[in-house]
Amino acid sequence: MSRPFRFGLLVEGDRLNRRALLDLVARAEAEGYGILLGTDHLGRLASAPLLQAAAEATHLRIGTLVLNNDFRSPVILAQELATLDMLTEGRLEIGLGAGWARTEYDASAMPFDAPGRRVARLQATVAMLKQALGEGRIERDADDAYPKMLLEGMPRSVQRPHPPFLIGGGGRRVLSYAAREAQIVGLDPRAFREGGHDLSDVTEAAIDEKIGWIREAAAERLADLEINLIVFGVDPQFGRRSGPSPALSHPITEEEMAGSPHYLLGDTDEMTEQLIARRERWGINYLAIKPAHMDLLAPVIARLAGT
Repeated sequence: MSRPFRFGLLVEGDRLNRRALLDLVARAEAEGYGILLGTDHLGRLASAPLLQAAAEATHLRIGTLVLNNDFRSPVILAQELATLDMLTEGRLEIGLGAGWARTEYDASAMPFDAPGRRVARLQATVAMLKQALGEGRIERDADDAYPKMLLEGMPRSVQRPHPPFLIGGGGRRVLSYAAREAQIVGLDPRAFREGGHDLSDVTEAAIDEKIGWIREAAAERLADLEINLIVFGVDPQFGRRSGPSPALSHPITEEEMAGSPHYLLGDTDEMTEQLIARRERWGINYLAIKPAHMDLLAPVIARLAGT
């Protein structure tokens, strides 16, 4: 059976003040969004306090899409996440990634290690967070990811055994790991070894390959997984425009864009049909929406949220 549709609103922290934030989240709740999502990039307002303020103003869930694992100590992160889950009375979802924005590492004088080391740290952090949030302790031996740690009496999460984890990525290693360990798998463009994303990695063929990796790794867990992605573009005039098409945000053709689940095209009926067909084909039920697309997608979300 298909999982119900969920829509999350990305709360970007670069051009907000308190009043604008509260107005935005109130509108999201009224329009059928189920969760508010904070991004994690240097040079913007921090996502955790933004999400806490948003949660106090609504009944919506909050989540991170996604925290860069390298930016925080796993011990401190465990404390912060347990606190957020307590303050929201169990409405937190934890999104984590291995990091890909090389420019942010360089600007902050942080080493940008090889993908294998970053992924190993991500996996170690997830294990520690599950242990801390579920058992109130962290115990691990030293390895290439982190030194030995032994902490007792840590705060546990309200949600048991822990809040849902979303692990996002675009390569086989991370997506297979997410399929085995997370409750939500986030589909992203593939990250380059040297940093940045392959912005062409959003096509129908790319999604087929990624879902294949997830299905193979998930095995009997597949029915319990949610599949998430960000909607990068919405074009209600697609196929009807008499003049030239607007510049594409990703280096793909218009034909490829029509098959990509990262895009929604056409009128309300057409976009609704696209989402239903993609859920049937790939299991994608959880869409992250940019504030700029709220007006265009309001009637679609009204039809599909929770169905």
